[in-house]
Amino acid sequence: MKVLLRKGHHSVYDDLVRHPPSGVEYVIPRIVTESKSKTSDRLKKKIFTYYTEILNRPHEVYVSPGNSQLIHACSGIMIKNKFPWVIDTEHAASFAGFKAGRLEKIKPQVENLLGSKYCKKIMPWSEAGKKSIENSLNTKNFKNKIEVVYPAMQPLDAKNKKHGDINLLFVSVRFFTKGGKELLEAYDVLKKKYDFKLTIISDVPSELRRKYRNDKNIIFHEPNIPRQRLLDDFFSVADVFVLPSYMDTFGMVFLEAMSYRLPIVTTNVFAIPEIIKGAGFAVDVSNFSWYGKDCLFAWKNWEEFSRYSEKENKPEVVKSMVSHISKLIEDKGLRTKMGTAGRTEVEKGKFSIKNRNLKLKRIYEESSK
Repeated sequence: MKVLLRKGHHSVYDDLVRHPPSGVEYVIPRIVTESKSKTSDRLKKKIFTYYTEILNRPHEVYVSPGNSQLIHACSGIMIKNKFPWVIDTEHAASFAGFKAGRLEKIKPQVENLLGSKYCKKIMPWSEAGKKSIENSLNTKNFKNKIEVVYPAMQPLDAKNKKHGDINLLFVSVRFFTKGGKELLEAYDVLKKKYDFKLTIISDVPSELRRKYRNDKNIIFHEPNIPRQRLLDDFFSVADVFVLPSYMDTFGMVFLEAMSYRLPIVTTNVFAIPEIIKGAGFAVDVSNFSWYGKDCLFAWKNWEEFSRYSEKENKPEVVKSMVSHISKLIEDKGLRTKMGTAGRTEVEKGKFSIKNRNLKLKRIYEESSK
């Protein structure tokens, strides 16, 4: 069958296109904001922003399905056609451009679109994503359409290179909201007891780089390293992946780390505990997270949250990180056990291509009837 895939730019869709379900052919249209002219692109984006934000409309589009039997809409952008469609989303806020406060203004329109007879299935990326939909929208007309379909990744041909000291790896932009400051504070405690190296690939402020400029066991890199080099040169020589994020909904970087059999030290934010279950430790950062226990935004203003993440001291978070990292530094058997569990989830478990494709094929077949 042919499925028109209105593909977003997120890397989560790369392996979907490369490894579609058996018997499924994806037709990928050019997104309306893509053209050869940057001026034209900017104009189209401004028009869409005006339509959604000034006129208070959901993120909705018309799509020409051609000879496809079904439309698969991605990243929470809903379909206005009177034609069968399914949609995936990482969070309910995606239906409103992922901006705090916007979903509340357009709830009736979103509920009407999702409750329409043409919307056949709503596929959150995680149980946390499902919870965000149930807690922010009246789902009485589409509750039975919601089904979690985890993103998947083809297992990397991960070859871990031999090296000496224990290596910790942190990879992310948004240094402060991803817990970089607390990781450096944990490093200051840990280095008094252990010999290990820490590599940070991120937008680290210059004053922090200067602070550690004479420390040979900590290495900083800008976060503009091509993905393949990142994997070949950094993941392959790491022993533990550390990303104590306060704001992730679903980080594909965790699946990359798991593919390299790296145990993970992270946080209990949104879907992260679902992802790393058995493959690492999750530090409790409930008091500092962008999300509340209901999986909805706990803050009304992103800039305020960013400043808070940068300035607020979090000694209990640092203490918990030190404890978890210490266990992994000391116990090679535990590192191996967690690393193997993570690799298995990517190869055969809930993040495997096979598992995702079986679900998607069934959903596509049921939705196109």
